[in-house]
Amino acid sequence: MTDQPQAEHQFPPQIERSIKKVADDAGKMVIEIADIAGEVDGISELTEQQGSEFANLRQATTIMEKNTEAINCAIKNGIEVAEGANHDLETSREQVEASLSQINTLAGSVQSIATALENLAGALSEVRKVAQAIRGIAGQTNLLALNATIEAARAGEAGRGFAVVASEVKTLAAETSKATKQIDTTLDNLDTQIKQLQNESEHGNRDSIQAQAGTQEIGTALETVSEAVIRVNTELGEIGNSTQGITESVVLVTEGLSSLDQSIENSRANINSSREQLNRLRDFGEGLIHATNQLGVDTADSHFILEVKQAAATISQNLEEAINSNRVHLQDLFDQDYKEIPGTDPQQFSTRATSFLESLLPKFQEALLEKIPALVFVVAVDSNGYLPVHNRKYSQPQRANDPAWNAANCRNKRMFNDRVGLAAGRNQEDFLLQAYRRDMGGGNFAMMKDISAPIMVQGRHWGGLRVAYKNG
Repeated sequence: MTDQPQAEHQFPPQIERSIKKVADDAGKMVIEIADIAGEVDGISELTEQQGSEFANLRQATTIMEKNTEAINCAIKNGIEVAEGANHDLETSREQVEASLSQINTLAGSVQSIATALENLAGALSEVRKVAQAIRGIAGQTNLLALNATIEAARAGEAGRGFAVVASEVKTLAAETSKATKQIDTTLDNLDTQIKQLQNESEHGNRDSIQAQAGTQEIGTALETVSEAVIRVNTELGEIGNSTQGITESVVLVTEGLSSLDQSIENSRANINSSREQLNRLRDFGEGLIHATNQLGVDTADSHFILEVKQAAATISQNLEEAINSNRVHLQDLFDQDYKEIPGTDPQQFSTRATSFLESLLPKFQEALLEKIPALVFVVAVDSNGYLPVHNRKYSQPQRANDPAWNAANCRNKRMFNDRVGLAAGRNQEDFLLQAYRRDMGGGNFAMMKDISAPIMVQGRHWGGLRVAYKNG
């Protein structure tokens, strides 16, 4: 592609001065508009962020409202459970009191049985004493009967009747002795059984005393639990009152957020409308600059425009020569299948032509950068804003885990498809002048002018050559 010469018109000095003034004023206007547009973009981003934050906050209040409703429901259920538990505790207390009364009666009965067993043991002891006395009397009687039998034998016939009586007395004494032995045996068995009953009665008495104590402790515990349930019921009521207040506050906050959200939506619409108007005004200013520079009048941007157009034409010519000499294929040069380069942050891309462009473009880009010190960068971008080869100082190898440094120093093989980048890559007029704010970091911005000229290869539009310089 060859340079398109500027129109060679001869204007009277006054008209030429007027045209130049229009171009200068248009340039200043475009810069001011770009600055305002940048501020509007910043406000728009902030508004979008606030809108998103308000949406999140509104969602959070909705969740909070649901949670408070769930809490209120849980508190209501808790109060019902507490009231039910209190009723059950009252019933249990009555049952425990009844059981305690029965256990007290049982304990009294056990103690009465123990007393009766003691009395019975005493009576049996007296019986044993009487039986022992009877056994002694029977022994003496048996001895007397033996003596009487002896005396009757001595008396002969005279003592025969007495001998019969003595024999009966001896038999009675023997029977009495036998009976007292049976009484002793029976008393021994009764003693054993009574002692066993006394032991069991003693255990029963201890158990009844423990049961009395345990039942009293149960009653005390039920009383304590009942008091706790009453306190819980009261506190649940207080919590319910508090959560009701929270619910009312959440409703008010939700209504306020909805109102604010509507205000933000209105602001967003107004900002978008203002941005569109500014863009139209900026486009008009840029078109006015383009028109005045087409008249052949020397303006503040004429020199940059001429240099960019000539450099773009040189690159176009060299690309065609590379295709003709088979150093690159036309299909590869126009390859737009951007492959992500693994492990890069910010993301870098490559195409089939990237390696070839890295060998061709630097000498033209660096030469123009050195020729005009005012230029900040000189780069070629394709029609999608893909920048395969940046200037050397912005083409450093990426550092691992340092995206901020990479973003500033590794700008090659990146996609710059913002408004300015896409317009520069897709413009097919002889040149395009744009203005924008460049973020310098730390909240600082520099007003830049961006001039681009199309790169044409065998009649096809590949992209554009971009240069940028600070205004003033």
